[in-house]
Amino acid sequence: MSRRVAQVYVDVNVKLCQNVHVQTTTTTPLESDLLRASRLREKGAWGIREFAQMFGVTPRTIRFYEDKGLLSPVRTGSGRSASRQFGPADHARFERILRGKRLGFSLDDIRAVFDVLEGRIAEPKELRRRRDNFQAVIDGLEERRADIKQLEGDMREIVSVIDEHLQSTTDESDMDVAQLAARYQAAFNQHLTQ
Repeated sequence: MSRRVAQVYVDVNVKLCQNVHVQTTTTTPLESDLLRASRLREKGAWGIREFAQMFGVTPRTIRFYEDKGLLSPVRTGSGRSASRQFGPADHARFERILRGKRLGFSLDDIRAVFDVLEGRIAEPKELRRRRDNFQAVIDGLEERRADIKQLEGDMREIVSVIDEHLQSTTDESDMDVAQLAARYQAAFNQHLTQ
């Protein structure tokens, strides 16, 4: 029996070594990370270090969100050997948390969304209040989207004016900042009249 176990152990190690060799010679570091994440996703669970690496954060950050009640990984083992196991649902949830943070939402705002999504709010009056709050957020996001689109257009115009200016000057010393500013202002004024 021990001989059979030893044989299986050797076979597994050989396969792992072959896979690692192929990855290091045929993939970029990003592709290697994605392949690793894909294999881990197939496994269905990640430890805290692996989970944190997938998002470019530290394990301490993951523990912070866990302490705030926004992440609830499965605990395996007990005492000092206990570990956290994060699954695909934790992955999707943490993506939402980080997206909310990038957009400026507080942890309380994010928790309010999860409370509704996870059915913790059942009272109709509270559901209506949260629905109204969420609608206000949607309206605010629409305004921000319009502002971003406008700013993007403005920045593209600035880049275009700068590119035209750089192409029209042959020598670095010929660049006249006042002329560049005047050209931008003319383009901006034309944009306002459209």
